[in-house]
Amino acid sequence: MHLHRIIAFAMIATSVSASISTSNHNLNGWYPCSEYTFSDEGSSIGQHAECAVYSAPLCYPGICETPEGVNPEVDVFVKRLPATTGSSSNASNVWLLQGGPGSSSTSLEAYMVMLHSQLEGTVNVYTMDHRGTGRSALLDCVAAQVTTTGSFFGAQIDPSEVQACAKDLEIKYGDLASFSVTTAATDLATFISKYTNGERTIVYGGSYGTIFAERLMHLAPPQVTGYVLDGVAATSGVRADDFFYISKWDTNFGEVGDAFLELCEYDSDCKARFQSGGPSKTLQGLIEQFDNDPTSTCAALVNGTQGLNTPSPSLGLRSVLGSALMNSYLRTFIPPVIYRLQRCSPQDYDVLAQFFTTIATTIQAKTQDSAFESALLYSLIVYSE
Repeated sequence: MHLHRIIAFAMIATSVSASISTSNHNLNGWYPCSEYTFSDEGSSIGQHAECAVYSAPLCYPGICETPEGVNPEVDVFVKRLPATTGSSSNASNVWLLQGGPGSSSTSLEAYMVMLHSQLEGTVNVYTMDHRGTGRSALLDCVAAQVTTTGSFFGAQIDPSEVQACAKDLEIKYGDLASFSVTTAATDLATFISKYTNGERTIVYGGSYGTIFAERLMHLAPPQVTGYVLDGVAATSGVRADDFFYISKWDTNFGEVGDAFLELCEYDSDCKARFQSGGPSKTLQGLIEQFDNDPTSTCAALVNGTQGLNTPSPSLGLRSVLGSALMNSYLRTFIPPVIYRLQRCSPQDYDVLAQFFTTIATTIQAKTQDSAFESALLYSLIVYSE
């Protein structure tokens, strides 16, 4: 079901909440701004959006305490497309929450424009950079400089850099519970209560955004009358064995990969290309072959792919096929690539080289909004929550 239909249904199914008084305390806005922040996300047709910055407390009561000498406030950036049909002051509201964690709202802007158009301008569409990302106190070790692209390990943090980065963050912020999911959800609940119109509000979250939205449910802002969870990552209430631990990522990903390869059994052309066990067994054989003979023709092809930068051919193969699996178009190439790697004839070489080069380029590609991402916030949340 399309996003706008899901949200429209949720809005119809919910009741209108009581209006609240609106305060402009600590709100710097609203200012006319472009629908798109970066040019590679889309072309703005004018300043039809509105932007604001909310000054939020670094620490909310019961979550953490602001140390002496630390700035007690952080900026939280919010963007909206006001309703153009009727009055925005009494229109319903829709919030789009980004995933990650650690990703800013910029990649949601095209969806905001699309949703606003498909709902014929009858709603106010909001998004925000959740704290720690983009324009909302981007979490970064500025003094320690360990996440710059020019640092030894680039944007990623090596264990040898953790001590300096942790000290930097402790001096600047104190308790990093100030960047927890609960704190970010409290930002949103506070903003909805104080700075929106009090009309019924639907909150949409995708991926990590579903965890963000679920935490908002716990805070229960009365203005929010419906939630849409897309690509659910929240697993509250389940048994510990079934909880979504990031340490199980490879195992969970492997199960999805196995299920995809098993679909070959239901396609006569695909099934005919492989012996008993299908592409899954063939792939396992290739991995073992690459490990045993890393200089063989196709192992060397994989290992020599520019930009792949993996320590062995088998890891390069896993990396490329894993990236392809996450793309609905590229994943269709996985069985043919496995077949050609097994055959590894001269007629396969150019095709395989093109495939691996294309995927490696995709893996390495950076968009403008990557400057607004925080690898630190990602690690903080996924490994602590």
